[in-house]
Amino acid sequence: MSFKSTLAKFAVKQTPKKMMLWLANKKIKGVAKLTDFHFNPAEHKLYVQMILSGEQEKVELWIEDFTLVVHEKSYKLVIHQAQSTRPWLDKFLRNFALNRELKIPEQYADLIHGLLNSDFSEPEED
Repeated sequence: MSFKSTLAKFAVKQTPKKMMLWLANKKIKGVAKLTDFHFNPAEHKLYVQMILSGEQEKVELWIEDFTLVVHEKSYKLVIHQAQSTRPWLDKFLRNFALNRELKIPEQYADLIHGLLNSDFSEPEED
C-alpha cells in the first residue's frame, strides 16, 4: 500500500464523524443535509441518512455492493445493489445508477483510490 493511500485511510479513520458530516454538507449544500453515515470499504457498504432540500423527513440510502474500476487514468464506480426509504429514489437508482459505470471526478480520484486501493481492478488494456 502506498504512503498516499495509507495516509488517506488514516485521515478518514481519525477524523471525527461530525467533521466528516460538516465537510460533506459543505459540498452538497442546497441539495441535501447529511445527518448520519457509515462507510465500510472492506464490505463494500455505505449507509447514508439525509434530509433532502424542501423535505422534512429523513431519507435513508443503503449501497450494499459496489466496485471501483480503473480505465487508464479515470476511475469509475459501479453500484450493484442499493435501496432507500423512498420508492422514487429506488426507481431512480434502478433506472440510472445500478450496474452503470459512474465516472468519479478527477479531483476526487486520488482520495477514492487511497480509500479503496485494495479493491481496484487492474487497468484495462486497449
